[in-house]
Amino acid sequence: MLIKVWASVDSAFPNQGPYRLLDTVEMDALYPVGQMTHYGEVVLIPPPLPPFSDGADQSVIVKLIPASLSTLPDESITPRPPKSYNKIEFFPILVDKHGYFSDAPPPTGTHTILAAENLTVEDVSSLLTKETFSLWKQDCYVSKETAESLERVTYAIVHRYSSPVERDSELDLHSTDLIYSAVACLALIRPTRRSRAMNIPGVIRPDGTFDPHGFSAAHEPAEVPEVQKLFTIRKKDIELLGMVLPEFLKLYQKDGQGRLRDEYEPLRMAIQLYREAYFISYWKARHILWWSAIEALFGNPDTSSLARIYALFGDHDLVKGFRCSIYDDGDIPSCYSHSSHGDHKLGEMVPLIYDVRNFAAHGQKAPDSHFSPVAHPFGTTIVGVDALAEAVTFIIRKTVIAILQNGFRERFKDRDARDDFWLYEYGLDKNQSKKRLRDMKDALGIP
Repeated sequence: MLIKVWASVDSAFPNQGPYRLLDTVEMDALYPVGQMTHYGEVVLIPPPLPPFSDGADQSVIVKLIPASLSTLPDESITPRPPKSYNKIEFFPILVDKHGYFSDAPPPTGTHTILAAENLTVEDVSSLLTKETFSLWKQDCYVSKETAESLERVTYAIVHRYSSPVERDSELDLHSTDLIYSAVACLALIRPTRRSRAMNIPGVIRPDGTFDPHGFSAAHEPAEVPEVQKLFTIRKKDIELLGMVLPEFLKLYQKDGQGRLRDEYEPLRMAIQLYREAYFISYWKARHILWWSAIEALFGNPDTSSLARIYALFGDHDLVKGFRCSIYDDGDIPSCYSHSSHGDHKLGEMVPLIYDVRNFAAHGQKAPDSHFSPVAHPFGTTIVGVDALAEAVTFIIRKTVIAILQNGFRERFKDRDARDDFWLYEYGLDKNQSKKRLRDMKDALGIP
């Protein structure tokens, strides 16, 4: 028999209404007045009228024991909350699903990128329906573009974890930090155009459906440099992310008070400035951040920095670094003929980067020549400063990834350690930089 258990809303007068429904229990026999229940003694049996008679064989009024509300009796038919919640948070990424870049196959299935944290890259589209975000779409709470971005989510960086409660601020914050760290690391490996949809946390219900707890959205994502407009995430990018992410996370270790340790300033500053510049559309503002990122990695803008860039990208050989293209293998899709006419080398671009930087740093207008059209591998022309954007982001992201891959993280704990790295690893202090640059120019026949 189904029995509804009620109690007065005023505990001082248990026999007087109004009443609130506490639970519905299944019993073999009806309750008499005076019988003790899980919630308290039965003090009244109301007449079989609505709402007391709706869907039940009996209703009883009890003298409520407040502590009883913290648990459910075995006889209760009320759905019990799960012992733990299957939490999920994901951040959409732009994946090459069709093999557009012929140098690497597109990703398929689920890719684990940090096993200890159950962090993966996977297709989450099966979790989403047109009703998933209906709460936010009604009454035009979000724009049409944002709603479409949410519905089009396929591949994402995904973190799955269990929580004893549906909303756990500490665990949820850790998940968000982990997701954003993986996104920042992937942006160094392969920057792509940005979706309006960003991190999306929620719960996987017992029936397998996804219940979102909200989402972050970019109102108007800034554009990426020209060559990166066609970038998508390939399988090899995900594999590289799995390799360098553990080192990347060590840059952000915290002390006992939960504060970032005062270490790795050059690397952390370069990563932050590189990332934040992508959110700015005004060319000079974003270039200022990128120039500062280069200085965090290579030192002040003098001959030492130029020599260090060439040495790094030339594997200690400045001539080789001078001739290094700013376009990596796989940057240009096979449908474009990568002619030397549209290629740009570090030896051409690095002096221009510092030239424009010096004008801006001293409050001067950059010469008009930097805004003239230059050739591009896509077979068109782009504005000179846009080519500089391609060059400067290439330098920053490739440098940081090389440092992480080669185990040089400890060599960038602070500025002094950074300068020692360039001195002892590449033999480049200020004087040696000038000499090596002169030798490079002699070898290249540059006056």
